[in-house]
Amino acid sequence: MTSSSAAVHIDAYYKTNQRHLAWSFWASLTALIIGLVVLVVGVGLALAGYASAISVATTAGGVLTQFIGAGFFFLYTRNLKQLNVFYATLVQRDDIVFAYNLTSLIPENLKASVIHSMINTLLVRNGPSIELSGDLVRALNEKRP
Repeated sequence: MTSSSAAVHIDAYYKTNQRHLAWSFWASLTALIIGLVVLVVGVGLALAGYASAISVATTAGGVLTQFIGAGFFFLYTRNLKQLNVFYATLVQRDDIVFAYNLTSLIPENLKASVIHSMINTLLVRNGPSIELSGDLVRALNEKRP
């Protein structure tokens, strides 16, 4: 997969998940609004002196709908966090593929040092700063079959 096609796939993935998150947000908000309206109607019926069973049932339905809406918002928040983690991982993968493709454009006399710097940068991108030493490179080469 080329870097440009990977970028297209990443963009499509992100847009699809953004649409799903938008639907989740609006469903959550709708459930909370409906729950609030039902709850207010139930309390209004109770205060107006209507049959207690109707007012209690309506109020309980409103409270239940509020809990459902809150659950929807909880899931929305978790999905949003998960989307950001997955998207960041995909972007990092695309960066690696792009950097690897660029190595073919480097003159041969500079290629070893540039690849050395690129590997070092990729290894320490999200971790503590560790310099890629010759010993580490030899150890990695020895582990290869």
